[in-house]
Amino acid sequence: MAADPLVRGRVGSWPAIVLLTVTFLVAFFWLRHRSSFLTIEHDRAAAAAVAAAHGLSLADALALRDLVGVAAPASAWADAAADFARLRPRLGDALAAVAVAGERDAAEAALAAAGDAVVAWQRFSVDARALPGLRYLVVRERFAARIAARD
Repeated sequence: MAADPLVRGRVGSWPAIVLLTVTFLVAFFWLRHRSSFLTIEHDRAAAAAVAAAHGLSLADALALRDLVGVAAPASAWADAAADFARLRPRLGDALAAVAVAGERDAAEAALAAAGDAVVAWQRFSVDARALPGLRYLVVRERFAARIAARD
């Protein structure tokens, strides 16, 4: 009985599936290795020190690290945390983050126009310059949720 040459030559779809799976896993681990979020989270001990030095929560310190950038020196992070802690009572969390990110005049003007930090943020949040404040709030909540899940 001779084998059918069409059946014998078929490999099936498994090589393509294996190739796609390996490609996905390589891309996944490469992206995970480059994640600034995970890099910041691994520096939790330094974040705890920054938080304690400036009266901030751990999630605040980690989110500020994201705001100044992973590549920034630790002194820039500490300076940002000090500025944030000083500005936060008057400007609120989001506007203080905007001020620390370099838009201090815009944050101050928003507060002056509204008279109240909450109202100022509600009005200012649609401005393109509010992006650092929006990112800060989202990243802080993400860090806080991960901290709560681990502790």
